[in-house]
Amino acid sequence: MATASRAIYSINPDVLSRFNALFPPRERSKVVEQMIQRALAERESGLLEAARKIESEPRFAAIREVSDDIERIVGEAVQDQ
Repeated sequence: MATASRAIYSINPDVLSRFNALFPPRERSKVVEQMIQRALAERESGLLEAARKIESEPRFAAIREVSDDIERIVGEAVQDQ
């Protein structure tokens, strides 16, 4: 099990006061971690969806062509080393 890390973030004092009033000290870290996990999942889901669209939708064909060119150039550069 990983050890906990401390972090410092700026939070609006009114929001923090409301949070502290509603959550007992022993629950706060767990609640904040759950909120961070939810935000990460939402962000990662959005990135995954964008990647799927780029890979599959015809309107992104130009982006795929540039990506294919870059992969080809990088592959050639690696082979030349």
